Amino acid sequence: MREFVYGLLAASLVAAPVAAARQTPEKQLAKLLQGRVAGKPVSCISLSRSSSDSMKIPGLAMAYRQGGTWYVNRFSDDCTQLSEDTILVTHTIGSRLCRGDSADLISATGRFPVGACIFGDFVPYTRPKG
Repeated sequence: MREFVYGLLAASLVAAPVAAARQTPEKQLAKLLQGRVAGKPVSCISLSRSSSDSMKIPGLAMAYRQGGTWYVNRFSDDCTQLSEDTILVTHTIGSRLCRGDSADLISATGRFPVGACIFGDFVPYTRPKG
């Protein structure tokens, strides 16, 4: 019985960091959006207004800031390969990033392709007025 308890304890100690690591992107996104409320999703955003202020949420989303609004895109195909060590190369037509546009993911260290993602809708998050 003691071996079973020790085995269960050891398994929980191993699983806890793994579970915490999985929650990190959601927590990172929650921290970014703290105090903000979601608006009606839009299909496109302007690249010229958001290209200098964007944030990767590894394995989860991209966030683009335009003024006081963060636009969050969770991708339409679960972009699990997105990490801090990837470069996002978008393929767009014109100066807007839209639902259905694609992005190649390139390893920042080895400069080789690691995946591709398709953008979904962009959800605006703003601070409530008043």
